[in-house]
Amino acid sequence: MIPVGGGLSWQSYNEETPSPDDSDTLSANGLLEQINITRDSSDYLWYMTNVNIGSDEGFLRNGKVHFLTVMSVGHAMHVFINGQLSVNIFQNVGLHFETWNTGVLGPVTLSGLNEGTRDLTIQRWSYKVGLKGESLSLHTFSGGSSVEWVEGSILAQKQPLTWYKATFDAPEGNNPLALGMGSMGKGQVWVNGDGVGRHWPGYIAKGHYGKCNYAGMYTEKKCQTNCGSLLKDGKEFLQFLATFEGIMDYTEFPSLFIG
Repeated sequence: MIPVGGGLSWQSYNEETPSPDDSDTLSANGLLEQINITRDSSDYLWYMTNVNIGSDEGFLRNGKVHFLTVMSVGHAMHVFINGQLSVNIFQNVGLHFETWNTGVLGPVTLSGLNEGTRDLTIQRWSYKVGLKGESLSLHTFSGGSSVEWVEGSILAQKQPLTWYKATFDAPEGNNPLALGMGSMGKGQVWVNGDGVGRHWPGYIAKGHYGKCNYAGMYTEKKCQTNCGSLLKDGKEFLQFLATFEGIMDYTEFPSLFIG
């Protein structure tokens, strides 16, 4: 494959963590199942609650370890404490995810306190459907102009829930284009606002498979090819949503190749 130009110039935008006081949140006592709230309008649901920590807590003075335990059946989970990313977690591998309940169903407990273990499951929780970037349509050119992006040495790296964008000139000719994704974690891709698909190069099938064979019923026109060009014969807009890890290696950014 032949690289297109001298590489792409990338910019990033970190998804903002919401607040329970946001106008588009809902609240309930206890934990709610994810799909019943999102109604499949988004893959993402924020679970938010407040935890009061007294100034007399022993771990604040003696450094004793305390544990947050979350029982979740979501496909993945990111935990933020006071707006700061704490941990990323994957779900176990399994079949028929579509038949499962999903989300944080509990129990959720905090141990290592003076009182012992505190059950957070039954307290007041707030919920927000989707990401801010989704509501702003950051995958489109116009939506991508609505927020402030960063680049260069402060470009986000190994950060989940990060949006990346770049522009490039459409190459001459009719040869197919390939996108090298070896440096990316898990996420989604758009070209000029059109969804190209999801990516997870950390898990790559071995060998060559000439025939598409996705299991089960799938629409539209399963494994369809030759769908036409997404390019506009000018400045092209390439967009990623990195749901896990983001760009993992500064020395190997996603690149375009002529196939």
